[in-house]
Amino acid sequence: MLHLEKRQLRQLSLICAAVALAVVVITLFIVFLTSGGEEDAPPPASSGAEGPVIPEGMRLFQDLYEGEVIIPDFDVPDNKLDMEGFTADAEGRLAYEGAVLGVDVSEFQGEVDWYAVKAAGIEFAILRTGYRGMTQGLLKEDQCFRQNLEGAANAGLKVGVYFFSQAVTPEEAKAEAEFVVEQLDGAELSYPVVFDWEDPVPTEELPAGTLRAYELSGETVSQCALAFCQEIKKAGYTPSVYFNKHQAYFFYDLDLVKDYDFWYAEYNPLPACCYGFRMWQYTDGGTVPGIETTVDLNLCFKPYK
Repeated sequence: MLHLEKRQLRQLSLICAAVALAVVVITLFIVFLTSGGEEDAPPPASSGAEGPVIPEGMRLFQDLYEGEVIIPDFDVPDNKLDMEGFTADAEGRLAYEGAVLGVDVSEFQGEVDWYAVKAAGIEFAILRTGYRGMTQGLLKEDQCFRQNLEGAANAGLKVGVYFFSQAVTPEEAKAEAEFVVEQLDGAELSYPVVFDWEDPVPTEELPAGTLRAYELSGETVSQCALAFCQEIKKAGYTPSVYFNKHQAYFFYDLDLVKDYDFWYAEYNPLPACCYGFRMWQYTDGGTVPGIETTVDLNLCFKPYK
């Protein structure tokens, strides 16, 4: 009698265990169905263990100021500058071993005493030759270009020039380059001829509908930059392209203009752009003896001869 009770108890235990297991399996199945199978779904790209998913043709870059950014993977050398190699004097002027200090000016700086500028330690000047109007698109010469060109050269500064473009086609950009070459009239330059295309910003006086280059695509502007540089090189000058960080990361196709020097603008203590550049415009609020207004200051890391 005692032996039979033990066997019955053992069987009862097995039945109870089986029932309990079935309940667990059914419960898990119900949970899976009601959750929509989320346990099998991949984690969000931004929070996965392996980091964000990088689309083909892009790269992940740790920007000094913006953190992680996904940017185009251009076939352009990276910025190899030593961020600990920059120093600043009491007036806030930056220095870097092997680099030289320069200014860029236009008619907005008025009459410049170039001898005083040279005496203040400025070694080169990039002069605006002219610009294309934002509304009608007319080509105009900078009112101070000719006196700046003569004055800077006579004072012993090395000189380059830039043109403020609002070209909307490569043909217009080529015409701008021809305009610059005509203005130079054979003048020798140590520094480059720069294509400077900047986004037109609507104002009360100039609403978006009046700005001929408003919302022009980066691909089109890249083609314009290429056309300008090709024409400048054909004339025997050194071409260059000016851009800021946003343009470098999200606007220009740098692969189209990678054969030309870059002039980079970023008004921060250090130049954080992923891609390499030859000149850096680091402030628009510099002060230099001989220039009555504030002025853009630049470092050229590989000085032109």
